[in-house]
Amino acid sequence: MVAKNKFLHYLGLPFHYFRLICFWVGFAVITMIGVTTFLIFLFFHNLPDVKHTTFNELKTIAQKEIQNRYENKKLRHRWVSIQNINRDLIYTLVMAEDADYFKHRGIDHDAIINALFENVKADEIKYGASTISQQVAKNLYLSNERSLVRKIKEYFITRDLEKYLSKNEILEIYLNMAEFGPDIYGVAAAAKTYFNTTPKKVHAAQGAFIALMLPSPRKYHYTLFQNRNFTPSLKRKYRRILRDMRFKEYISPAQFRRYLNYPIFASHKK
Repeated sequence: MVAKNKFLHYLGLPFHYFRLICFWVGFAVITMIGVTTFLIFLFFHNLPDVKHTTFNELKTIAQKEIQNRYENKKLRHRWVSIQNINRDLIYTLVMAEDADYFKHRGIDHDAIINALFENVKADEIKYGASTISQQVAKNLYLSNERSLVRKIKEYFITRDLEKYLSKNEILEIYLNMAEFGPDIYGVAAAAKTYFNTTPKKVHAAQGAFIALMLPSPRKYHYTLFQNRNFTPSLKRKYRRILRDMRFKEYISPAQFRRYLNYPIFASHKK
């Protein structure tokens, strides 16, 4: 009888341990689900409330951010409405940075795929794929940190910007926040620095030159503006911007030919 009871005892041990394992595995899974759900909740809870933020409030956020970025704290940023920016300047910057801006809804998936292939070929993160809307999302709310979490945040903020703002409103924020050189933020400062004029008077040739400062404004301010080193790659980009402008019929063939030979260094302020 005793032997029989021992046999039943040992026979039941595997089932006992199996139940314990099931319990702890289930507990771990439920805990992981709970923690994941809580983290997802915190992630979305901490995203900016673009839906209930007016355009004027976004402008205030943008200007505060720019004031914080100035190295010379005595400088004051000047905001320019999109109505007071020459169409040629607007489209040269769009052609340079995000040619399909008016077609996509914030994320250019084709550009992401192309950038991925280029990065694989170069074996480094050399090419980005940020649209103008993504740059606005980053400039308004995010840091320059390169991480997956930041890119995910950028995606959702961009989605909301595209949903609750017009294309022109997003573009106006971009044109006023973009960096064009050391302490040169926005098209008003860029037009004044490089051509001693206003954004209203900047034509396509001047706009293409200003666009050359992107996406490395401090580097190209020094190379192109201060040292007047108009490298072959920069010349190709300059021609490409003007060619795209002609193709889109933003400028005429006659303007295109004239602007190709525009005396940039003779006309801008040094």
